[in-house]
Amino acid sequence: MLKRYIHGAFGALLTASMVLMVAPVAKADTVDLNLNNDSVQFLYISPFTSDEGLGGASLEAGMIYTEANDYLGIVGLNIKGEAGSDSPGLVAGVGVRGYGISTDRADIGALAIGGLVQYSPPSLSRLGLVGQLYFAPEILTFMDGKNLLSMEFRVEYKVLTQAVVYVGYRDIESDLDGGGSIDVDSGGHLGLRFMF
Repeated sequence: MLKRYIHGAFGALLTASMVLMVAPVAKADTVDLNLNNDSVQFLYISPFTSDEGLGGASLEAGMIYTEANDYLGIVGLNIKGEAGSDSPGLVAGVGVRGYGISTDRADIGALAIGGLVQYSPPSLSRLGLVGQLYFAPEILTFMDGKNLLSMEFRVEYKVLTQAVVYVGYRDIESDLDGGGSIDVDSGGHLGLRFMF
């Protein structure tokens, strides 16, 4: 009964976030697309606050589709900003992400917490190194999942003021209630992100 209630709440969170994503905003939105031979990811990011002292908050929604006909939906809320005046070029962030996964082996829902670190050397401001990690423990993982871990690392280069290209590596995996684990997506990818 509790899992059914939580599953319904997860669906409501997904729906509410999608409605917020399509609401008009005055700040620059971002579209992120990356792919390899086995998977493609689309991510839409929409900022809704920006404060130089507090950092900026943004909503994100997207999905991953794999060659094995696996689907992964993502909805998130992130806050990030400069790490401090003693660390020029260093940006840190924290956030929460909802994951909905459908594969031929399992259906998984998870609410993960995590963060990111981004570094752009002051002398090479167009270059960026980014790492992010999200984890959902057993209490926040539902349906067939026992936990969920999502990691991503990338090296990016700003080719234009509003366009970034990058090469990265992503690993999303989950332990299952019945034993064993599943790799939803794992491997390198090429990506493009542009702001409008």
